[in-house]
Formats: sequence, structure tokens, C-alpha cells
Amino acid sequence: MTAHQAWAVAAPMAKAADDGARLTLITSGLDLDRQGCSRTWDFLFYLPNRTLTMMLSLEPDPQSEELEIGPVIVTTRTHKASSSDSARPAFPDRFRDSPDVVAELSAHGVDFVAGPSDMKLEGRMRSSGDAVWVTYYWDQEFIAAFSAMTG
Repeated sequence: MTAHQAWAVAAPMAKAADDGARLTLITSGLDLDRQGCSRTWDFLFYLPNRTLTMMLSLEPDPQSEELEIGPVIVTTRTHKASSSDSARPAFPDRFRDSPDVVAELSAHGVDFVAGPSDMKLEGRMRSSGDAVWVTYYWDQEFIAAFSAMTG
């Protein structure tokens, strides 16, 4: 799945749980490929109206014969939110899809084919308040913009 394909499942579930749900973490699994696809994606939401955090983890159904095209299983974990959870900055709901980000990172030297076998893509909020996509390649951090440029 790409980030947008996983988001299409996770976002409505979060909004159904709390219409004020805010995305505070997004990360692929450690199997991110050169097409920007991962078998697993995790999304953490802060639910302000319920004072909870909700982690939605998406993965292929292990019972399916076709993991690549089979159904997706969503595991939901909720916990009482802390004051630090409520203070976490939220990511924008509109963001660049993982194939676009992987293509940009590849153009900057990240090798998603012959590189480390445990590569992932994760969203991170910088101290400046900007959201970015991050991956690590041979102990070096590579960053790409989280949101698409507008204008």
C-alpha cells in the first residue's frame, strides 16, 4: 500500500471515532520498496473530544493467499491521552504520497533496492513546526517535504 491508500482506510475510522481527530504520527513498515509501498502503515491520532490516543495499524490479512492484493486488517489501540499527547503538533491531513517521496529521496541517493533491508518512511514534525518525511539510509537521515508545494 502507498501512504495515501492506507490513509484512505485510517482517516475515516479516526474521524468516526472523533470528528476532531488529529494525526500526530505516520510511519510505514520496515519493508518500504522503491515504489513507495509498504505492507504495513501505522497512524497515531489524538482524539481531543474523547481525551484518547488511537493507533491504527494496517497490514495485509495473513490468511489471504494474495498478500499484495488481499484484504487489509486494521488493529486499533486506544489509550487515555496525556498532556503531552494533547500538546503534540498535528500533521496536515493532505500530504505527499509515498511513491512521490521515495522518488525524490532516490534522486538524492537513497537506494531502496540495494540499500538496507529495513528501510521505512516516517513523518516528523520539526521544531520549526514544519512537517517532513524522513528515512534513514546507512545511518544518514534524508528528509523530504511532507506536504505538496502549492502556489
